[in-house]
Amino acid sequence: MARELEGRHPGWVVLWRCWACRYWAFPCWITTGPEPVEARHTDDLLNLMRQVEAQHPILRRSGQHAD
Repeated sequence: MARELEGRHPGWVVLWRCWACRYWAFPCWITTGPEPVEARHTDDLLNLMRQVEAQHPILRRSGQHAD
């Protein structure tokens, strides 16, 4: 499931931490803050990822901020 989430959400590295039974998602386009987001369920993780994306828009290849 983590690999599928990562494939559908470019700019993120998504891991399943089996020892903690939680997902982690690392935003790769931000050089300072925020920390990775984590959640037990994928729906919760996706909501957290969307919040980060809203606060820190992903840059397009042209160098412009996403709308």
